[in-house]
Amino acid sequence: MTNVHDLRVTKTLENIKNGFSICIKEKTFTSITVKDIITAAKINRSTFYKYYEDKYQLRESLINSTLDELSNNINLDSFRLDISSINILSKQLEFMYSQKDWYLTLWNKNIELYVYDDMIHEFEKRARECMSEYSKISYHEENNLSRNELFARLFSSSAMTTIKWWYEFSPTTSPKDVSKIIIDNIKFGMHQAFCSQTKSINN
Repeated sequence: MTNVHDLRVTKTLENIKNGFSICIKEKTFTSITVKDIITAAKINRSTFYKYYEDKYQLRESLINSTLDELSNNINLDSFRLDISSINILSKQLEFMYSQKDWYLTLWNKNIELYVYDDMIHEFEKRARECMSEYSKISYHEENNLSRNELFARLFSSSAMTTIKWWYEFSPTTSPKDVSKIIIDNIKFGMHQAFCSQTKSINN
């Protein structure tokens, strides 16, 4: 009985999330009403208020759970930039690609928050954790906090920019190829990473 109940709750929450997503694609968060959300979700008002106080709590809950899930799926070993990094990052990107439609919804300006920037900050946070865990990260000096901070920001912004490009312009590119672009861009620079990957993808 408990399992049936849990499945029903999961399904209801998923319907609310989908209803919210539909509304965000159509209008700004400010103009969205609870009635809009429950109509899109095909639930009644009492069901909505059973789980959320208002649309603001719904938005906050959905964003926070998404950021937590993203953070938990970022493997610190991908920041080491060694031979295994591409395969590790590729698995992370497979997960992120499975969330593509939802992420694009959260990046929509209609949501009236900067969720894309929040995701960059999650990558930065995990990169900092990685550099505090390992004594050497690629060519960065141990205990050089300013350079480590720069690395965290460059890796994170580059990775998220590449992922956004992947979603919007090149969705058929494999996670492994996208991983190689991200890693090569950090290790060797934009020109070499872009040129080598362009030739690889076009061949």
